[in-house]
Amino acid sequence: MNRKYTVILLKEIIEKAYAKINIGLKIISKRPDGYHDLETIFQQIDLCDTIKLSIRKSNDIVIKSDNKNIPLDENNICHKAALLFRAASGLDFGLTIHIQKEIPTGAGLGGGSSNAAAVLLGLEKLMAYKLPEKRLNRIARDLGADVPFFLVGGTAYAEGIGDKIKTVRPFPDFFAVLVYPNIEISSAWAYKNFNFNLTKTKKIIKLSRIIQNRICFSDLKDYVENDFEKIVFAKYPELLKIKELLYRKGAFLAMMSGSGSTIFGLFTGSEKAEAARKYFSEKYKCFLTQPKK
Repeated sequence: MNRKYTVILLKEIIEKAYAKINIGLKIISKRPDGYHDLETIFQQIDLCDTIKLSIRKSNDIVIKSDNKNIPLDENNICHKAALLFRAASGLDFGLTIHIQKEIPTGAGLGGGSSNAAAVLLGLEKLMAYKLPEKRLNRIARDLGADVPFFLVGGTAYAEGIGDKIKTVRPFPDFFAVLVYPNIEISSAWAYKNFNFNLTKTKKIIKLSRIIQNRICFSDLKDYVENDFEKIVFAKYPELLKIKELLYRKGAFLAMMSGSGSTIFGLFTGSEKAEAARKYFSEKYKCFLTQPKK
């Protein structure tokens, strides 16, 4: 493929890569390709990593970070995102990607996927080259099932493997206390060990009803759950204790995000939320966040 050469007006750009929580996560079925169909509501929150993209004179792609828990080679999802963008655009450029991490890894908060989306969106600005929307979304899906969500952010209903995204009206304002117990849980492990027989429940309804405002937001506790909790809590009972404590501290909904290990509690007021954050901070890494709209 003949590469295009372009005049680069910017030498670097900084993008914020925001985390997400899952308000309900229902595993529907296992697909023939090994993936799982699911239903979830993604909610972007204001906890974020910072991604700085800088043009290099050579055409190699270099990853830098002060975080020792992420790969700094071609195995980093940001490296893969830059390569896919370069191939799709036909542009010839080198890039340094500096990742300043605030979102814990292996936490169910989508940090890696959000970073990848930030690289794609940042490169469109840095290179003054906008990919066709379908092509950009295809690249995002190839990188990870939830990467397409981070291209749009906000509040979204997701189906398929999490890649079929429908942006929906934001929830009423809330405060979210995130408790990260310093346990990294692999999504691959969670899916591999998932047992459909453990997810039978009378309460669960289709999450699409919630986004259609048929369920009061403050009543979510009675209607939504995360199907991964049973297998994850069985292996890490400490997480169940955190969830129970969040309810005792006044959360109207407490739940594991994604495949874990972060447990979050939603609060209507800032005072109880701050009190809960302070309580859990004595033992765990905690964040007090709000939704991004």
